[in-house]
Amino acid sequence: MKKLLIFDLDGTLGDTLPTLTESMNSVLSEFSYPLVDDAHICRAIGNGMELMCRRCIPAEHYNNAEIYRPFLARYKEEYAKNYLNIDEPYAGLADAIAELKARGYAVASLSNKPHRYTVDIVEKLFGKGTFADIRGMIEGIPTKPDPTSFLDIASNLGFTAENTIMIGDSEPDINVANNAGANCIAVTWGYRTREQLEAAGAKMIIDKPCELLEILK
Repeated sequence: MKKLLIFDLDGTLGDTLPTLTESMNSVLSEFSYPLVDDAHICRAIGNGMELMCRRCIPAEHYNNAEIYRPFLARYKEEYAKNYLNIDEPYAGLADAIAELKARGYAVASLSNKPHRYTVDIVEKLFGKGTFADIRGMIEGIPTKPDPTSFLDIASNLGFTAENTIMIGDSEPDINVANNAGANCIAVTWGYRTREQLEAAGAKMIIDKPCELLEILK
């Protein structure tokens, strides 16, 4: 039986880091806060925009809603201006996904990025119709690692957790698969090292998109 493959977006399908860092530093500068580098953004992302913003403002403001809420609002405005400034997916990934589809696999995408941005970016990188379902953060629905959206995508496409595989580069991807009772393939070309992925409990880790074709016959 062929399976459903659910891909994360940031750090898995494409390198969105430059747009995230640019947007964040623009707003940090407005608020007269210290700027951050790509490494800081790598550590901050994965659990949605609010947590990312809280992890980037000075630590003493982390739990101060009166500060991080206005900051978050400004970040959303800034990110909306440049989130599509990404031109291509990771090298080799488009060909690998095309081959997997030719082999009979279904593909979808699940991200903690806001839904509209997720759809726009994935469709820009791969074209409309490549992915059977594209799902980002939707108000009122818990994000990864909660399995709600993961299981909903699988069910809507006619799959169970047992024949669905999560493919992602970070802890929420590994954990959502575990929480759903599914398998996960972790990738090292994104924003976590092999060591970090192993520490998060990843059992299967790959370094190049072409390895998907070796694993998924």
